[in-house]
Amino acid sequence: MLYLILAILCGSLFSIIFKLCQRHDADGRQVTLFNYAVAFLFTLLPIVARVVFDPGTAASDYVPGTNSWLLAAVQGLLFTFGFIVMDRSTLRSGVALTTVCARASLILPVLLSWILLSQPAPSWLPVILVVAAMALIIGPTETRPASVTTSGDPGRNSTGVIARPSSGGPGRHAIMFALLGVFLVFGFSDFFLKVVQHTVDKGHSGNPVLIERQLSALTCIIFLMASLASLVVCVVSGSFRKHRVKWSTVGWGALLGFANIGCTSCMLRALAAMPTGLFYPLYNIGIVLVATLVGLLFFGERLKWVQVGGLVLAVAAIALSF
Repeated sequence: MLYLILAILCGSLFSIIFKLCQRHDADGRQVTLFNYAVAFLFTLLPIVARVVFDPGTAASDYVPGTNSWLLAAVQGLLFTFGFIVMDRSTLRSGVALTTVCARASLILPVLLSWILLSQPAPSWLPVILVVAAMALIIGPTETRPASVTTSGDPGRNSTGVIARPSSGGPGRHAIMFALLGVFLVFGFSDFFLKVVQHTVDKGHSGNPVLIERQLSALTCIIFLMASLASLVVCVVSGSFRKHRVKWSTVGWGALLGFANIGCTSCMLRALAAMPTGLFYPLYNIGIVLVATLVGLLFFGERLKWVQVGGLVLAVAAIALSF
């Protein structure tokens, strides 16, 4: 349960840090790159230190099997791809619908783990309540199209983010495919994280020390692949040409990287101790609850009555999950 709570707290920092980055005009693609670079470095250093300075630790303990390595590499690519599809979907369909689809994707890892990994059947009522609660909490959020600007700064919208020109708005099918992309990418990303943990646990059953070392190594590989993929995105999109790299951007990336380390590491360990059908509903709704509370207390956001109803459903879902 401790790992679940830590994963929720670290996962909640993602949206908070990105919101602060927008306020300080930091390029999101560069922040993502430095985030994964820092996460890779600070997961690699403890492994190297333990192998070098601890005589009882063998380097082979941190060498995962081929299947685990490939799964971790795919997970790293999904991490980066998730940011890309979320950015596209936010432009086409708004923050509210995009966030609902990202969090509602918890259905996929729960169902796929039940079908493919012989995990316990999910408790359907909490899952339904979670999806309904998130729709009520996030759905009523008002958003302003990116093409709308405010007086005084024609290049920025009301949130302070540089506005991107619009040519008549996206079509219905473009919006549908963008939302479907968010749902599928985030759902499969969560499922692959479970597959990584399941593969290690199955291959080294009865040896918790070796399982812990293998999970550390695979976390490092995930962040390495995500770093490389993020670098490719920055180069292809021309991010370095359009935006000068600033120390503040590196700092935001480092802060996000530490949150990423905590979230991924705690998720892997929580999944080893909890059924998928219990973990993912609690994890997703926990992030929504924490983010809502932070927005209310620190960003001046206000809740509508329908969102209060969503919070009540969320509490009911958590109570029914135990």
